[in-house]
Amino acid sequence: MRAGLHYVYTGNIHNIEGDTTFCPGCKTPLIVRDWYQIKDYRLTDTGHCPQCQTKVAGRFQHFELNQQFGPRRIPVAMHMEA
Repeated sequence: MRAGLHYVYTGNIHNIEGDTTFCPGCKTPLIVRDWYQIKDYRLTDTGHCPQCQTKVAGRFQHFELNQQFGPRRIPVAMHMEA
């Protein structure tokens, strides 16, 4: 946290608690993962918590829970803003 990493999750292992993304405002579980499987997805299409409307940092889009995500790479362009 002191290094500025606020939304890190374990990934690549079976660890539901460590793989889950929680709302920074109300601590509601928003994205529940188990390894590569997304078990629950509660973010709005704009990246807000449906409980308290807190905006979660990240890149989000519409996601259907019944989609098969699986172990695959997805390229994401990243840049720093001043």
